[in-house]
Amino acid sequence: AAISLGFGRYQYYLSPGAMPKIMKHFFVLGFGGFWASALARMSIGSMLLRFEISNNWRVVVKILIFIQLCLPTSHTIMALIRCRPIRAFWEPVPGGVCLSNHRTVIYGYTASGIGMLSDLVFAVLPLYFIWSLHRPVMERTLMSILMTLGTLAAMIDVYLIYKVIVWDMAKDDPRDWVPLFWWYRVEEIVLILAACTPFLK
Repeated sequence: AAISLGFGRYQYYLSPGAMPKIMKHFFVLGFGGFWASALARMSIGSMLLRFEISNNWRVVVKILIFIQLCLPTSHTIMALIRCRPIRAFWEPVPGGVCLSNHRTVIYGYTASGIGMLSDLVFAVLPLYFIWSLHRPVMERTLMSILMTLGTLAAMIDVYLIYKVIVWDMAKDDPRDWVPLFWWYRVEEIVLILAACTPFLK
């Protein structure tokens, strides 16, 4: 819907009323995006708990699953309190007040960093279990590749952290938002694949 309104084009070519509508779509999309990534990571973590892993690793995985539940919950709360009134996020409102971009950037660093850590743990942990199985090398290799797709999401998180550092929503042209927008979508797709593909073995 945002693309049909002109998202991806230079602001010069957008109609005067397009940006508020685009920002409104982004506001709604943020809820689904964060929850999709978190639920995929929670699914991967829950699958790892079915393996015969040590109690220490089991505690680590459970903590990461709990954190993944807390992150989208905190994002939902932040999105709802970021601007007063809420519609000040996507359109100018007399007397409207929003949190500074600095606080939003800090949250972005934290969420991406924790997501990257979770992806690495969830990707590396199964390798010890897989290579201890008495199965053909080819089968164990295939299983390892399927189980470590989360490392792709971790690499995407590194790129997203970099983009958050250099990105200034208030100054950059909407066209400059496109890479950040698409890489968030790619991360969600990779995480969903990482949660589903191990069952293809």
